Amino acid sequence: MQAAPRPFDLLASASAIRVGYASRDWSRSSAGHPDTWGPVLRSSVGMILDSRFPMFIAWGPELALLYNHAYVELLEAKHPAALGSPLRAVWPQLWDGVQPLVEQALAGQPTYGEDVPRMIVRNGQPFEGRFTLAYSPLRDESGAVAGALCVINETTDRVALEKRQALQLQLVDRLSGLADPEQILATANDMLGQFLDVSHVFHGVIDDASGHFRIRAGWSREGGGELAGTEGCLDDFGPEVVRDLRAGLPLVVEDVVVDPRTAPHAQAYLDLGIRALMAQPLAREGRLLASVNVHDDKPRRWSGEQRKLAADIAERAWAALDRAQAETALREGAGRQAALLAILEFQLDLADQLRRLDQAGQIMGRTSALLGRFLGARRVVYGDYDAEQRSITFHSNYVDGLAPLEGSFPTDAFGRENLLSLGTGATWVADDLALDPRTGGADTWPLFEALGIRSGVAAPLNRRGALTSSLFVHHDQPRHWSVDEVRVIADAAERAWSAIERVRAEEALRAADRRKDEFLAMLAHELRNPLAPIAAAAQLLNMGQVDAARIARTSGIIARQVAHMTGLIDDLLDVSRVTRGLAVLQNAPVDLKRVVADAAEQVRPLVEARRHALALHLAAEPAFVEGDHKRLVQVLANLLNNAAKYTPEGGRLNLAMTVTPEQVAIVVGDNGIGIDPGLLSTVFELFAQAERTPDRAQGGLGLGLALVKSLVELHGGSVAADSGGDETGSRFTVRLPRRAAPVAASGDTPAVLAPAPAAGLDVLVVDDNVDAAATIAMLLESSGYRVTVLHDPKRALLAAQSGRFDACVLDIGLPGMDGHELARRLRALPGTANALMLALTGYGQRETAPHANPAFDHFMVKPADPARLFALLAQGAGPDRAGA
Repeated sequence: MQAAPRPFDLLASASAIRVGYASRDWSRSSAGHPDTWGPVLRSSVGMILDSRFPMFIAWGPELALLYNHAYVELLEAKHPAALGSPLRAVWPQLWDGVQPLVEQALAGQPTYGEDVPRMIVRNGQPFEGRFTLAYSPLRDESGAVAGALCVINETTDRVALEKRQALQLQLVDRLSGLADPEQILATANDMLGQFLDVSHVFHGVIDDASGHFRIRAGWSREGGGELAGTEGCLDDFGPEVVRDLRAGLPLVVEDVVVDPRTAPHAQAYLDLGIRALMAQPLAREGRLLASVNVHDDKPRRWSGEQRKLAADIAERAWAALDRAQAETALREGAGRQAALLAILEFQLDLADQLRRLDQAGQIMGRTSALLGRFLGARRVVYGDYDAEQRSITFHSNYVDGLAPLEGSFPTDAFGRENLLSLGTGATWVADDLALDPRTGGADTWPLFEALGIRSGVAAPLNRRGALTSSLFVHHDQPRHWSVDEVRVIADAAERAWSAIERVRAEEALRAADRRKDEFLAMLAHELRNPLAPIAAAAQLLNMGQVDAARIARTSGIIARQVAHMTGLIDDLLDVSRVTRGLAVLQNAPVDLKRVVADAAEQVRPLVEARRHALALHLAAEPAFVEGDHKRLVQVLANLLNNAAKYTPEGGRLNLAMTVTPEQVAIVVGDNGIGIDPGLLSTVFELFAQAERTPDRAQGGLGLGLALVKSLVELHGGSVAADSGGDETGSRFTVRLPRRAAPVAASGDTPAVLAPAPAAGLDVLVVDDNVDAAATIAMLLESSGYRVTVLHDPKRALLAAQSGRFDACVLDIGLPGMDGHELARRLRALPGTANALMLALTGYGQRETAPHANPAFDHFMVKPADPARLFALLAQGAGPDRAGA
């Protein structure tokens, strides 16, 4: 039988402690030499040596320490000297906690300690572990308690896990009630920092494109957030560090001075108080967005559990941030939807109310009130600008707690740059006028402060390139105006101005309709006036046996009245052509002094008849313009004619010319009846004469000034009227662009000889108006022409096929075939191919142009001027032409 091993051999068989047991001097140990151990101790030591759990025996009066290989890890440098040494000498720093447990076991009572903290040295570093300790009494052969057996189970990992889970639950609970991102970050930083007992924790926001970061929220052991707001460049901390962070890899550095990744850049870390560091990055789609950074101000070994905890809290903080941002976006979306719905309701209500109003003042007042109540503003007011006076006049106030803003102010008092900004059409916004550099200066802020304006919005109205009005919204406290609020203000302003323009347009249409009706009534009156003497003269000629003197007087009456009617109709046609842009100017250098002389000559009979004094004051400098001499004479003659008509007999008329390098200005004034200021804005409109003189004492159709305005504008100029009112006279100012005087041309102007009548020629007259055709025929026959009169264009073609005519006078408005077509067909016949073709038309517009139909040689407007008719026949008809 094999002999039982000696206790010393049994101890030495444990390889981990072989050297220690073999070299131990047991003579000084209270446990005695292993050869002297009794069966109980020997058996107990054998048991612990066979166990993989850390175990030790405290034996004898001095509690000599006997332990197994698993316990060596807890002793580290204390082994092998601790073998056989008194327990108290081995663990003096733990004795206060160990002694009660050992003594209880020595008293015969087993004891149990769960998750007991113990500071040990592990891997050369102090380390606080957690252990569950079970102490049991050990009895010797006599049954007396001679020592204690301790079985140790390390629970460090379990306790750490439980702590981490508890911290996570606490963090989730605290973050769940937070919506503010800054509070979320501060809470996460605080819990992580306190749990790990580090010097700082901070959250960095990173702009990966620029390579810069900013510390958004920070925590420190001392309780301050001194790192918050710090900015820096990522590259200052080392390219390897930045590369790993961009890849989403956590960064763990135990000493920035030693770690090869950070050592070359250690100073950047030390400047922030960082000696040891853990950084958990947030990277998405290859971009580095943020990082949670835990650091200490001394070298530190970070455990795996600490790394897990930092990573977990960082992820939970970012998840909470995402949740908070999503909830905020949802709330904002719902709020914006509600705001947009409220805006839509406001706009519909505003549009409905404005649609019912028909006065500009009501529209502005209602808009101010509705907008002010909707925005909760202290004041809403309109301001109208006067560019010449450089002033603004306020009106149509809505107020809530502020005084109404009324009266006129210099625009520069509110800041010239602000006015220029409104002139661009952009809405002007200021959240705090006292701090805004546009309004907070010493030259502007006192006025704003006195008016109670601390914040405001101005929506401008620009028409024809000029600032005319603005809608102002004021508040007496600093206020942030949202984009939606600014849009609502601009929209309300535009709606109000559109409604005002609608009202004004409707009123203008009504006024134009009234003027049209009055004009038609006047036209009927003006046409009846000459028709009455013509009708009476016709009846007188039909009475038979009328002497030559009476016939002459009757003919003169008819001629004068026809000329009067012709003038009325010519005025109508002339205005129609000019106002529709159909008039063609014969532009050439024109001396306005000659124009003035010709116009004065035209009106001289009327001026003399009414015993007026006409004074002409011409400039000494040359006064040349580019234009149509005849039309410019017409402009000044009309103005002088009006001055003569609307000035009581014996009045004073004057025409004054001034010249500048850019323009020539002519002012026609009188001391007559004047113009009501309310009519000055419409005096150049068609038929405005009806409003000027309702009694019709001066006659006319009210077309002259409309023609003047159109002709002046065709020349690139302008015309304006001014009057102080009744009996104060009137002044009309014409401004035309000036040009240099032309170089005089040499040579004499050839004389124009009056054509001689070409009697004995054959003339074909075609007109469906029997009386008109008969009148033309009698006129021509009286001068020796042979005339054929037809009223149907087809009969005219038949006559031309069987005969020959030297001239054809054709009406344009023929039935079945108009005059244009008839002329073309006559040109194709041998008997009329070379005849003089004269068009006789009552349209007096486009058809009068020579290019309207090349088949015609000339166009004449009804009633035909006999002198011009004879001249054209004499010039263009005759045997030479017929045989050409």
